[in-house]
Amino acid sequence: MAAGQFMDLEGGPNTVGFIQDKKYGEMGECSAVCGGLLAGAEDDEIERLRRYGRAVGVLYAIVNDILKEKTKAGEGVERKKKGKSYVEVFGLEKAAELAEELKAKAKEELDGFQKYGERVFPLYGFVDYASDRSFSVVDASG
Repeated sequence: MAAGQFMDLEGGPNTVGFIQDKKYGEMGECSAVCGGLLAGAEDDEIERLRRYGRAVGVLYAIVNDILKEKTKAGEGVERKKKGKSYVEVFGLEKAAELAEELKAKAKEELDGFQKYGERVFPLYGFVDYASDRSFSVVDASG
């Protein structure tokens, strides 16, 4: 994560993939793998959780950048491009395509956990939350 932060501060636009993977992919991976280790997951399940975590971590960051860009565009705010996000480097459309790919990849990794039944649903739910951010406390409380 430190390497990603360093490159975010010092690197150019060609480092965006490295930055996103190191900062957000590794954070997601750590969370998913730690949960798997605590639950006693098998080695192959840990590897699936590793890939799931990286995908959902970067997905979350890309969607966050997309939402920020859409909000700023709606408000007519202009800003200097720094080239440190997929949206800034590739544009909204390409970033949205990558987000869809990461969403599918994360869910594909979870498909290997059918034996756990409903206990894996929260992980699928987080993928959906990371991609559409449709959850709110008001919705949950009824």
